Amino acid sequence: MCVKYIVLFIFISAEVAYSIYPYFDTQDFIYNVPKVYRISITLDKLLEHYEKKPSKDPEWYIALGMARGQLEYTINELDKSVPGKLKENLQNITRRMDRIRNNTDYSSFIYRSKDYEYVVKAILENLDVLSSIMEPISIGTMGTQKPYRFAFEQYVQEARTKMPTRKAADACTMQLLISAMETQTTKTEGSCELTPECSTQILKGSGLAFQQTSRVRAAGLAYLFDCMEGLDLAAHIYKLCIQVYKETKSLEAWDHPPGTKTLFMQQILYCASQGYGEFIKPRWMNRILAWQEPKGCYSDDRQPFLKLTGFIGPASAPTPKEREEEYRVKKAATSEGGACNSLTSAMALGSLVIYIRALLETDQAFQYDVLS
Repeated sequence: MCVKYIVLFIFISAEVAYSIYPYFDTQDFIYNVPKVYRISITLDKLLEHYEKKPSKDPEWYIALGMARGQLEYTINELDKSVPGKLKENLQNITRRMDRIRNNTDYSSFIYRSKDYEYVVKAILENLDVLSSIMEPISIGTMGTQKPYRFAFEQYVQEARTKMPTRKAADACTMQLLISAMETQTTKTEGSCELTPECSTQILKGSGLAFQQTSRVRAAGLAYLFDCMEGLDLAAHIYKLCIQVYKETKSLEAWDHPPGTKTLFMQQILYCASQGYGEFIKPRWMNRILAWQEPKGCYSDDRQPFLKLTGFIGPASAPTPKEREEEYRVKKAATSEGGACNSLTSAMALGSLVIYIRALLETDQAFQYDVLS
């Protein structure tokens, strides 16, 4: 298993070396470097908050590890023309990330379910490999997608009918990972085994909101473990991100209704990480920067939106046992105190690091808001 990961890492590294390269000219410095300085200041303040007040939400540490890999790669690939002070700022951010990781008490994590606990631990155990996979950031035809013509309320109702509960999503992701681990351990070839219900949820059919981002993550894990034989994962992820992009533009058109900031940033993070440059927009970056709380973290009252979409559970009064998952999610997200939300902060961290990478390694297409 370890040997396979090493081979995978070498293959990916070699591919990246020829696919992604820093690109600079005079105008790049005019437009990009000041933006990267702004992001670095925002990130330093965000990380400082969580260094002082550690989160108990495992999603924060997954995002931290992924962002650390992206940022380290960006620093290593910096053009010689990049100001030394900027490089130093970025290196200081990675050092703060390392301090947070080194001081993390993993035994204090709050899990919403046993299935989710298994998923998290599997991701954390393979985080170094997962964070080393760098897709080239480029622009394709995705930008032709337009926002929905209907109102946010209709979107919520559609999401409510299509999205599974978090419990179902966690169970299916765990099923995929268990099958992948067995395939790796026995060194047998074949697809990850999924029940028809989980296959439908993860791979097939229409979906909205958090179900789509969950699918993007599941597809990334399937790619890591090479366990979806016969499925073109790149094409699958592309189709998912087309739908995600339409939703992202719609959330912007609806002026980011309460509870949707986390989803908006998660959509940017997950699909931009897959190389889709359409998610790199200066105006979206400015919006994320503006959402930072004075104390450094990010907040989002996600509970109303999650209840409306059914991703936590029914909006009507449930039994105490059915509310257990909701309680755990809320407790983990707010464990660092105040209005801060650790999942929202995690998505901000990840998306802003992706923006740094895009600004420092791509051409002028990303300086202008040419992608409507």
